[in-house]
Amino acid sequence: MSAVFQTSFTGAKLAAAPKSVRNGRPICSTKVVAMAGTKKMNSYDADWKKSPFGLGLFYEDRETTSKSAFKKIEEKKLLSAVESAGILSKLEKAGFTLTKIEQAGLLSTAENLGLLALAEDLLTANPATIASGSLPFIVAAVLSLSLIPHDNGITSFISYALGATFAGVATAAVVGGFVVAALQEE
Repeated sequence: MSAVFQTSFTGAKLAAAPKSVRNGRPICSTKVVAMAGTKKMNSYDADWKKSPFGLGLFYEDRETTSKSAFKKIEEKKLLSAVESAGILSKLEKAGFTLTKIEQAGLLSTAENLGLLALAEDLLTANPATIASGSLPFIVAAVLSLSLIPHDNGITSFISYALGATFAGVATAAVVGGFVVAALQEE
């Protein structure tokens, strides 16, 4: 058995990956890890044989990095930044303590609603995909401001409220994409 050798367009040096076979075609098995940024790359199939329905000597694959979310937080010194900014003491002065979070059952509610899995999926997603999610909301904001008539106070209020809401969601998506990109960059 020979290995599938991988080369990356970005010049990253990759080791030979273990070979597995699916439908007679050797494939590279990749493991997606939290905070893994993927890059397109070409993989070389050493056991390639010409056939009428084959894929070819080279095929497109994905490269993943193996840094976890905790390693990224440690490298960015995020906890030190929170400590130096005094965010936790400000939250405590505002009445937001860990005891109140436990009493309110917010952690179990977040777990039951799947918010932790959603947060993990967002942190491992492509930042451009997150930022491009703002486009429908930008269009909706423009449409709500232009198509809803401004005949009286109520329709004007509804138009501006919808426009501001859609613009806020679009801004949050763009900022979220940049935050995820900053967390994922090496």
